[in-house]
Amino acid sequence: MTDARIEKVHADRVRARMFLEQADRFRSDADAPISAESQAVLLHNAAVSACDAILQAVGLRVTGGERSHILRLETALEQLDGDTEELLEALDASRERRNEASYAASFVPEASLSDAREATTELLERVRAILNA
Repeated sequence: MTDARIEKVHADRVRARMFLEQADRFRSDADAPISAESQAVLLHNAAVSACDAILQAVGLRVTGGERSHILRLETALEQLDGDTEELLEALDASRERRNEASYAASFVPEASLSDAREATTELLERVRAILNA
């Protein structure tokens, strides 16, 4: 498999808002009374869609390939003002939990879901601020 890479695309705030709406739906769905593993997947999907909103707004896209999710997180957070190191760490931990739940049939502890929910919510708020500026 080839490595993911960054491509320049047309900056499109309308499409960016569509990604944000999708992220909001995933985030909301993660609050349903479903398994912790399903919640972890939905929270990660919300973060991915939020990152795609940021990238679309600035005219970037991550191609498919090896490491695409981490590249998407890193590149999107680089577009945000202020320190994003802790947010990146929290979202990357959420990504790893999603991988464990999806690919290793691992248990997802409730405490880690709380951290993922908090990080995803922060990301969505920051994306909303960018798109409403």
